Amino acid sequence: MKKIFIYIFATVILTGCTDLKEEILNEQDGNKALSNVENMGTVVAPAYAYLRDIQSRTGVWGTILATTDEMAWPARGSDWVNANQQTLTTHEYTPQNTYIRNTWNSFLIGITKSNIALYYLDKYPQTEEVKLYTAEVKFVRALCMFLLNDNFGKFPFRESSELDYSGLPGILTRETAVPRMVQELKEIIPVLKKKTEVPYGRISKAAAQMLLAKIYLNYKVYLNQDKWQEVITLCDDIISSGQYVLADDYWGLFQYDNAQYGYNTESILSIVYDEKLGLTGSVWIPITLHYNQKFGNFTSLWNGCCTTETFYDTWNTTDTRFKDTRLISKLGFNQGFLVGQQYSVAGVALKTRTGEPLVFTKQFDINNSSEQAGVRVVKYAPDPLTSNTGAAGNDFHFYRLADTYLMRAEAKFRNGDAAGALTDINTLRAKRNQTALASVDLTKIYNERGYELYWEGNRRTDMIRFGTYTAARDNKNYVTPNYKILLPIPNTALEANPELKQNPGY
Repeated sequence: MKKIFIYIFATVILTGCTDLKEEILNEQDGNKALSNVENMGTVVAPAYAYLRDIQSRTGVWGTILATTDEMAWPARGSDWVNANQQTLTTHEYTPQNTYIRNTWNSFLIGITKSNIALYYLDKYPQTEEVKLYTAEVKFVRALCMFLLNDNFGKFPFRESSELDYSGLPGILTRETAVPRMVQELKEIIPVLKKKTEVPYGRISKAAAQMLLAKIYLNYKVYLNQDKWQEVITLCDDIISSGQYVLADDYWGLFQYDNAQYGYNTESILSIVYDEKLGLTGSVWIPITLHYNQKFGNFTSLWNGCCTTETFYDTWNTTDTRFKDTRLISKLGFNQGFLVGQQYSVAGVALKTRTGEPLVFTKQFDINNSSEQAGVRVVKYAPDPLTSNTGAAGNDFHFYRLADTYLMRAEAKFRNGDAAGALTDINTLRAKRNQTALASVDLTKIYNERGYELYWEGNRRTDMIRFGTYTAARDNKNYVTPNYKILLPIPNTALEANPELKQNPGY
């Protein structure tokens, strides 16, 4: 008999339950349980749980960042030699790239999990609570559609009511996907609740407004139409709602116990993790620190990814967001960008495995780097005493109010309101203890987005919108062909669906 796997762990978010377990039901009992309206939390749990996959090292996060100037996976001798990673930086990626395949599959899994939840929710009496859960799941599905559209330009799609899988799914292109996402988000925004009306970690009205604003912000890329005023209106509503405030302490948003501070300030959508319950996220710390930067219980470090020289050189290193030193006594290193000589927790200068000074340099060779090449980044702080050193327990603040100000500033500037854009940029800079700008242009807005949001997953979309994605940069000293703005459809997807056609150029 087939089995239905019901993942209960996301009900930590939805109901406050602390009993972490996976319940396995046979088909008969499973259908009976799912038909009970009291099990709504169980039904929507997989859709919520999917959001954690967006921080995957070998999938979404690791793929999308590595195609930008924010992050790279250099080969270091015999370590980290993987063409799937290196070709992301050089833009020599192909339809065979497994990281890109994982990313494509991830978004489709998110849609599938959402559709299953929507199918069962539709069977319940349509109470206000059921309608609210339905709106939240539709947000998750719309987010996956947005990410597929943004990165691949087309994707297969079935409605949640489609039960006949003998036929092939339809294909949504930008021309069909974008209007559909806009319409669905407009429908669910009035149904969703304010942040203060739902438990922490639940999807709010503002989260859906953020997603809709991001679609409008990139409308020119997708459909060659300006939607700047729509962006401004949505951002106005979020900012004026009184539900969110810009954080006085930027680095407070990224501590290992960052849930309460994020909730009390600017987190619009938090993806919840909890080490005690086994809900852990990406391997933020091991993937970037050198093997010898051991601290607390962190004794296995991988010496992997770094930022690029191109991105590093955009910075004023006195910017508050460049680094924070509050945890040096516990970690041996600062948060933010790690450059220069590195030290142990005891203050001893560290060395490489071959005895050279461990001095992180901004230069590196994507195909042949030394152990110490590349400036490292620690955005989310580790808990040195955790026993789970393999994955982080920080909540991931997927949407933040700072981004709302930045989106509104960009939309205002592109819409002819340079003064309004300057006000928004300087409002944010004042919170980050930075000198006010005397004037603003697109380059300054673009750089400000980099300073505020680095390693949070926005850079690829930003680079495409600002026209910098294809430009030459370190380790890619040539202009990328325009067709590579869209990622290739994986060969496995093409083989599974002959109606799906490869993006031009591949």
